[in-house]
Amino acid sequence: MGVSAFVVLVAAAGCAWIYQLDSNIKHSSLDTGSQPQKGAVIPGALNVLVIGSDTRDSALDSNLGGSDQSLPHADVEMLVHVSADHQNATVMSIPRDTDLQMPPCTQGGKTYSFHTHDQITNSLNYGPGCTVSAVNALTGVHIDHFMVVDFSGVVNMSDAVQGVQVCVSHNVYDPGSHLKLTAGTHTLVGQGALEFLRSRHAFGGASDVDRTEAQHIYLSALIHKMKSASTLTDPTNVFKLAEAASKAFAVDDALAGVTSLVSLADTLGSIPTDHITFATMPSAQDPYNPNAWLVPGPGAQQLFNAIANDQSLTPGSSAPKPSASGSASAAHAVDPATIEVHLLNGTGVTGRAGAVQSELAAQGYSNTTIGTGSLVRASEVEYSTSNPLYKTEAQQVAKALGLPSSSLTTAAGLTSVHVLIGPDLKIANASAPGAKPSVDIGQATAQAHTENAGAAVQCAQASPFPLGGLPASAAAFNGLTVEQAYTKATQEGIPDSDKTR
Repeated sequence: MGVSAFVVLVAAAGCAWIYQLDSNIKHSSLDTGSQPQKGAVIPGALNVLVIGSDTRDSALDSNLGGSDQSLPHADVEMLVHVSADHQNATVMSIPRDTDLQMPPCTQGGKTYSFHTHDQITNSLNYGPGCTVSAVNALTGVHIDHFMVVDFSGVVNMSDAVQGVQVCVSHNVYDPGSHLKLTAGTHTLVGQGALEFLRSRHAFGGASDVDRTEAQHIYLSALIHKMKSASTLTDPTNVFKLAEAASKAFAVDDALAGVTSLVSLADTLGSIPTDHITFATMPSAQDPYNPNAWLVPGPGAQQLFNAIANDQSLTPGSSAPKPSASGSASAAHAVDPATIEVHLLNGTGVTGRAGAVQSELAAQGYSNTTIGTGSLVRASEVEYSTSNPLYKTEAQQVAKALGLPSSSLTTAAGLTSVHVLIGPDLKIANASAPGAKPSVDIGQATAQAHTENAGAAVQCAQASPFPLGGLPASAAAFNGLTVEQAYTKATQEGIPDSDKTR
């Protein structure tokens, strides 16, 4: 659902009233763990943790998910990685039943500790900052942002995009999520979309891993729809979409403004659909609780390393691309060591200025300082017109960073080049062969159930196994397959999920 919000906000960015939506956005601290995050910060790359929450904080959420007084859980955890060159994305799902020792985290001045063995879904009990800390501890991937969506957020966003088309291989009824569909293709809106995304019994082996695969099918279809949605040309529809998006998510503090979300949307919107790869963390049975929990399986660490080291999972998309910095590296008009450069982080992501400083140092720019600037959608290279040399230096720095000439801007009173770093900054060397540790992509993806968003949308395969472990209210369906359950549900007058409820 995060993808739809990004595209919606981009579409709305040109309208003055977009700033009215700032007040809708809920936000909190990025990482509340007890230790600094693991993993390197790669210039230009982005890692966003998308969390699906089962909270029943509102009456609508309680009605949609069933009354439940327990602490919130992370039903869905998807780590979205955008490559440094902004040409590839990996979306890795972490099964909610994954067992790990989670680090302590602090919320509201109180520190919370977890059991030695605990499911990662429980990390959300004390806030999304704890989930960020847990996922970082598990994967070693440095996380830049989070976005949390609850039941009502999914429903409202699905309504706002006027439904998403999905396909199922057989008649299915899941008494747990209440998903009920005939074999074939359907357009799901509102509650029907939520039922599809939450189903744990309808598809494949009826496991948590099979649910992540169904979610990838849904999101692939959503991406296709949003890329081609004619509704985005209608200002009235755009406002409705943008309003739903701004209310649907809770984000970290650095994403709290619409401007920041639009900046992130610009980055994601430029990625070709066939360069987006979905994957699920390879898993194995947990020796501690083999009947219900999972642990990272063979290839999981390779997959984590690929994301941490900015290596694409999309075949044939990792070749280095020509950049504007090539000509600057061949022959500098000015000795780079003599150019004074101030690097100001305008992304809201800790460590970006330092990472860019390291990149420039590798090209001979040794006279640099770093700091924090205002948040921007696109990088700017500022210089003064008081000396013709300043413009030459600014042009050279822009080329060294692979920034277009449109990034150059003048500012009175400067005696050095100021670079305001935006999320669009692409570091050519970050994607060059040999610049990062090699990862065996074949091993990383062998058990990861990968799916390319550019491929034809697949049908979710109905589970052939008998239903079991259902709540008392649905005990009559125990022992039936989901296809048999569909027949019984129809006899009882339960409507299909693609029908208005």
